Amino acid sequence: MMKFLLTTLNAKYIHLNLALRSISAFCRNLSPEICEYTINDNIDNIIASLHSKKSDVIAFSCYIWNIEKVLYISQCLKKVNPNLIIILGGHEVSHDSKEILKENPWIDFIIRGEGEKPCYELFEALYNRRFVDKIPSITYREEDKILENPLGEAGSLNDYPFAYDESIRDFKGKIIYYESSRGCPYCCSYCLSGDSRRVDYLDLDRVKKELLFFIENEVPLVKFVDRTFNADKKRANEIWKFIIENSRKTKFHFELAGSLIDDKAIEILKNAPEGIIQFEIGVQSTNENTISAIGRSIEFEDVKENVEKILALGNIHIHLDLIAGLPYENYESFGKSFDDVVSIRPHVLQLGFLKLLKGSRIREQENIFGYRYKEKAPYEIMENNYISFDEIIRLKHIEEVFERYYNSGDFSRSMDYLFSHNESPFRVFEFIADYFVKNNLFEIPVSLEKHYEILEELFRDKEFSDCVRTDRLTNRKAKLSYENEPEFKNRCFEFLKNEKNVEKYLPDYKGLPPRKIYTKLRFEKLFGGVYLYETKTNNIKEISEDF
Repeated sequence: MMKFLLTTLNAKYIHLNLALRSISAFCRNLSPEICEYTINDNIDNIIASLHSKKSDVIAFSCYIWNIEKVLYISQCLKKVNPNLIIILGGHEVSHDSKEILKENPWIDFIIRGEGEKPCYELFEALYNRRFVDKIPSITYREEDKILENPLGEAGSLNDYPFAYDESIRDFKGKIIYYESSRGCPYCCSYCLSGDSRRVDYLDLDRVKKELLFFIENEVPLVKFVDRTFNADKKRANEIWKFIIENSRKTKFHFELAGSLIDDKAIEILKNAPEGIIQFEIGVQSTNENTISAIGRSIEFEDVKENVEKILALGNIHIHLDLIAGLPYENYESFGKSFDDVVSIRPHVLQLGFLKLLKGSRIREQENIFGYRYKEKAPYEIMENNYISFDEIIRLKHIEEVFERYYNSGDFSRSMDYLFSHNESPFRVFEFIADYFVKNNLFEIPVSLEKHYEILEELFRDKEFSDCVRTDRLTNRKAKLSYENEPEFKNRCFEFLKNEKNVEKYLPDYKGLPPRKIYTKLRFEKLFGGVYLYETKTNNIKEISEDF
């Protein structure tokens, strides 16, 4: 009996690999085992673990974040077991498969493109000791030659079985990835999903059945990997309506085209329970020349209007994306794109840096736009004709402080104040980043309390200082100034010992001992007075007159 193993190194422990499960379900009669690791695991332990499986065939799912380690691990495995058959698959090895086989003689096969059918046919051929010359989409060795069979036709999602089963209950705390469509109708130059502009949709009744499976098994988070989920607006609305009517605890994450959101979608989404739906929307740039060069067709004002309508509902988490390093986007232009998108006030804004992926159109245009990028995965931009490496480094620093001060959510009042008192939020974060560089703060651990102190030091203003202190008050992770003032702490207890104060400000805690009440509150000096924060209700109350 030949033993097959499907494996990969995920980027994080919380990730669960969909590709392995889709292939495993399609190859069910061959009983392939799935074994997952992360790029942060000890590499010697991974090698030992894989070797201990005593598999005859090991197939690796390859990505930009794991390819270097996959090649090393597979080389080590082959050295101690020359009879082991090693297969690689995934976008990262699909576009230069001959070169990879030539440079890595321990690799036996590479599956290019969509993996389910060719992987099954290859496993079957190996199991039955048949020739592989007719199997589509594979690159392989034959004696001293490297051969490449033509790409096969893409399959239909409806021909593939559901990737998950009852074992999903064993993956508590993991993100579950789900595919209800494959492909993309758009052809952005930096992306690989829209190569053919073909979109294959899973039958809607089957989608509903599978979503119900996640809901009934109380999966915490399901991320749709559909590249433009709302490309078919009617279908998207039907799925959202189904989730809203059925979901209890499970959250669902979607990648959308912001320009395709319409009033019908808003009408449906307004009924969603708070938190069960999350949207990620790629803006990438607001520079019209840039948008045209990368093959997108969007009007930022339309995206802004639609996103603001969703944010106004107050029940849906919005994550927006920008990409630094695109054609015609210099440092100043990126700053404007940043300010344009921040003006929407998304919950999260991710500042990404262009990666020139193998097989992408923008990689083929590297000479046109003067791209210099890292030769090893993830092929991230260093500079181009419009932006220098020094400016990319500066944007990296801005991205880091933006993550800490905006995306963390720990400084919301402080950020609102700074944005309302400064014309350009980009300049605000540029100023903070320059301070971090000057004081070598990117090189050392910086506590949460220190981050609050830095803001107060940089922007000396009494009203702003009180905003910073309010953020500290409402953040259970942060220490408060009074915690170093025993006299103030004693006054807090005296306040709680007074039954009239409890009845006036905290009627829900009437009759409880002061020390127990104290564990549910936070006190701070703000705006010239004393305030308390009730963690259960998220309410801030001024108590100055009775303190």
